[in-house]
Formats: sequence, structure tokens, C-alpha cells
Amino acid sequence: MVRIISTYSVKTSKRFQTQTLAIGTETQSATMKSQDDLDGMFRALGTRGRYQLVQLTITSIGGFTAALQLYDSIFIGQDVPFTCAAPPPNVSDTSELADVTQNSSNIRYDECSIVVTTNVSGGVREESFGCLYGIQYQWEKDASFVSDFGLVCSSYLLVSLSQTFVVLGQGIGAFVASIISDRFGRKMVLLGSQLGLLVVGVAIGASPSYPFLALFKCLIGTFQQGVVTSIATMGIELFPREQRSLCALIINLWWAVGSCSMALFAYCLRHQSWRVLQYTLSGVSLLVVVIQIFGVDESLRWLVANGKKQASLRVLNKAARANKKDLDVVLTTLRHCQLQHDQRSQQSGTGSRGRVTGIANGATALPAVSEEGVELVSCGADRTEVAKDIRLTATRKLTLVDMFRHRRLRFNALLTFGAWFTVAFVVFTLYLMSTSYAGDPYLNYFLMALMEVPPAVLLFLGVDRFGRKRTVQGFYALAGLGCIASAICKLFSGNATLATMSAVFAMLGMVGGSGAFGGLFFYTPEYFPTNLRNQALGTGSTVGRVGGMIAPFMKNLALIVVWGPGVITGSLCVLVVISIHFLPETRGKELPTAIEDIEKWYSPPSPDKANSTRKQSHNHT
Repeated sequence: MVRIISTYSVKTSKRFQTQTLAIGTETQSATMKSQDDLDGMFRALGTRGRYQLVQLTITSIGGFTAALQLYDSIFIGQDVPFTCAAPPPNVSDTSELADVTQNSSNIRYDECSIVVTTNVSGGVREESFGCLYGIQYQWEKDASFVSDFGLVCSSYLLVSLSQTFVVLGQGIGAFVASIISDRFGRKMVLLGSQLGLLVVGVAIGASPSYPFLALFKCLIGTFQQGVVTSIATMGIELFPREQRSLCALIINLWWAVGSCSMALFAYCLRHQSWRVLQYTLSGVSLLVVVIQIFGVDESLRWLVANGKKQASLRVLNKAARANKKDLDVVLTTLRHCQLQHDQRSQQSGTGSRGRVTGIANGATALPAVSEEGVELVSCGADRTEVAKDIRLTATRKLTLVDMFRHRRLRFNALLTFGAWFTVAFVVFTLYLMSTSYAGDPYLNYFLMALMEVPPAVLLFLGVDRFGRKRTVQGFYALAGLGCIASAICKLFSGNATLATMSAVFAMLGMVGGSGAFGGLFFYTPEYFPTNLRNQALGTGSTVGRVGGMIAPFMKNLALIVVWGPGVITGSLCVLVVISIHFLPETRGKELPTAIEDIEKWYSPPSPDKANSTRKQSHNHT
């Protein structure tokens, strides 16, 4: 079968070689503007080949460490039971408390106050004082950074603020890392962010005071988003269109495993200092960094789109070996797709602007594989012409300015950013508003983290069967239904059954919100061109962090209007369900390389193509 494909492709290449040379002379570049070329190449490599699966696994384990560092505050910053301390024994008490205390007085040491009750003629006098002698913790002081840094009573808001710094860092990281990733490569950002998680994670454990902790928390959020956005982009760029749902499943499952593992680490180290737990979690990052340094390759799509000739050929050689495929067959298949695309481009009158030359153009070079590496062998052009042709491989560099300058991209971006804002706002609100369940806190957290698994499986099953748009819309609809139903039940909180149903609907909303989060990470990169893909994903994630920073105020709103948070979050979800209708459906479409590829999605078919479609329909009839 391989030999048949190879023979057919070679014959096809020879048949169109003269035409390709003419096109190349006219436009000064052969084209691979469409990701048809790369999808065809990945199919020739094997759609679920060993290389892609290994790369996906090694890349996705970064989600394990990213989840650990995001949720660690649940345990390293857990509340520690405490009361105001009593005066030291055998020490003369000269405080104001001594002035009002009498033999008949009763002293009660509460969490943030000392209450003195004295019997007086005609009644009882009660006076309250602050913790004059400090705080008495029921656990070891270093069990949590809350007790270690004295973040109680008037300083308790600083505990929540530390998590706000994480969200702020996530917004910065999603924005900055995505730009660097599109400019300088996915691998560099992934490894740099993993190293950042390791170094800053250790720094958090060594923090001498709260200001240092807050600073490092912001940095950990920055690197955490660098890891997450890189994983999402590198994952989908490993597969042709029909297999991209697999990467969403694997990435989300690794995230869920990391979230659930937090309970195991915290339980095993529950009698240790919070610093020990933090160092342990950072140690996991060290293991992942070592694995990824030696195991992760740069995204082949990014290498080709940016004209990285030698690196592209090295990765192709490695992939062909791992999948036990003939590299010549892979390159010939790629070349055949390029020639077909050249014909389509000429028929549609597409110019050369922003177009891409394939690394395996039939009129230039065919790599010969040796033990030492990949060596170019001339096939109708000298090495100077080959180098010149390969330099034209890169698409035009794009920035966020291009995203808002181009009408179609601007429209899609605004709808996308609204979806990101809503999902982060909803998920963080539900998380912060969720009731504290009775029972073991480690088991409760484990069950909450386990809720990440059903959306991951549903996302995998839905994106190819129902399409990206409908699946993501379904998750938003589920989140909105859960939020609104929970709000309605809260109106009757006096009823025990309805109070329980309110919590159940809130959990249903969490399932929808988690699925929408995963769906956006999967869906967003599919309708932006290569050199804007990670920037769009990162900017959307940044906008989402704004929603996450606003979410804590919903807890204050609930004190005034108990149903307010549910109605607001549910209404936003309904608006997003409507707005997503206007985004493109990417099921069955290759990842776009240039802006022109996206324009083709909205362009009416050419007359020749329309006639061909009508003929096929007539023949079927």
C-alpha cells in the first residue's frame, strides 16, 4: 500500500512539475498557504502514530503541574482554627483587660476578640477587646501560610488577595507568553514556563513574609498560563483535523489527574509544614521539566509556517522513524498536496501575499536521510535556489494589531473574548460560592476535582459528532441552566430539599463551566491563523482572568441579593450561547495558516466548484 501511494504521488509530482516551476517563477514562491499540506503529511505519517501520541503525552503532562500550582493554596493556605491567646502565666498583667477584670468576671477567648462578662448590680456587663496577647493556633503555626504569616482577623482579606494575584498573573502570562510563542516557538515558551513553575514554586515555599508570597503568587500565575496555552496549541498542531478531539481529551484528563493528585499530596503531608508541601509540588515540576527538555519537539506547523527548514526536516525525520514510515513517501504526499493547492490558488486568482512554500516542493529539494541527519539533495535546482525557496516558507508575521485591523478577525476575536470572560467569571463564581460540605476536606476536594473528568469525556465525544460550535454552546447552556436553577432554589432556602437542589444545580453548572473552559482551549486556536493562533488564545485567556478577578465580589452581592450571582452568571451564559452561533464551525477544516485561509471559509464557492458539486449531486440522484 505504501509503495502504491509513493508511486502515484511521484507520478503526479512529475506531471505537474513544469506547471509548478512556472507558478513559482511568476509568484516568486510555490505555495503551501493552506494547512491541507500539513494535514496530508500527518496522515501520511499516521494519524495516530507513535510519534504524535508520545509527543502529545509528554506535552500534556505539563497540565499536571499547572493544575498543582494553581490549586495549591487550597491546602497551603487552608484556614487554621485559632482563638485569642490567654495572658502568659506568672506574668504581671498590666493590660486594659486587667483593669476591668474582677473575680466575678467571666473571660471568653473568641477568634478575634476577648469577651469579658461581669455581673453587676441589676444585670450583666459585657465588654470586648482585641487579641491583646496574640493568637493561639490549634494546629502547628506552620501548618498553613495563613497562620505562619498571621493572616487572620483584620488581615484575613489578604488570604483571598493572594489568589487574586494568581489570577492577575494568569492574565499577564496568557497575554505575554502567547505573543512570544507565536514569534519564537511553542517549545521555548513551554520549557521556559515549566522552569518558571519550578523556580517560583520553590520561592513560594521559601517566602519570609506575605509581600514576597503575593509577588511569587503573581509570578506563578504568569508561568502557569504559559504552560497551559502552549500545551493547548501544541496539542492540536500535532494532528490532522479528524484527530484533534483526541488531544482535547488527553490534555483535559492530565489536568484532572493533576487536580485530583493534589488531594493525595496534601493528605500524605497533612502533618508537615505548608512549605514542605509546596516544595514537593515544585519537585513534580522538576521531573516534568527534565522529561520535556529531552522529549518535546517544536511544533512542526510552526516550524513550516516560519520557514525553519533544517528544524522542520529533522522533526519530520524523527517522526517518520518513530512511526515506521518512509520519509520520501511523506514528503511526496506533502508535495502532491502543494501542487493541488497551487492549482486551486491559480483558479481562484489568489496572489502570493502571505502564502507559504512547502519544505518539500517538488521543484526544489528532496531530503535524503542519513545517520548523521537530513541532507538536501538537488532535484532540479541548485542549493542557492533551494535556500532561496525555503526562505519564502514563512508566512507574514502577524500581531494583535492585525487581529483588530482585519474585519473578520476582529469580529471573531470580540465574540471569543466575551466567551472567555463569561466562562472564567462563571467558574470562579461557582467555585467561590459553593457551600462547604461536611466531612473530610481532602475527600471533598478530590470529588470536586473529579468533576473535571465528565466534561473532558463529553468534549471528546461531542466535538466531532456535533461540531465544535454546538458542543461548546451545549456546555454554556448547561452552565447557564445550572446557575439560574440554583438561583431560583435559593429563593426558597428555608426548604431543606430545595437547598440541597440548589447545591446540585450549582454542581451541574460547574460541569458545564468546566466543559466550556476545555472547549474554548480546543476551539479558539482553530479559527485563527498560525502566527496569531497563540496570541488569540492568550488574549482570550487574559480577558477571562478579568472575569475571574471580578468573581469574588459576587459573594458580597449574595449577601444583599441572594439570587443575584446566579441570575447574572446564567444570563451571561445565554448571551454567549447566542454569540457563538456567529463563529465559524471548524469541524472538518484544516488549521488556517494565513488570514486568506479564513476568508475562504466565508467566500462563496467558485463557479467551477459549484458546477462540480451539482454534477456530483445529479449523478447520485
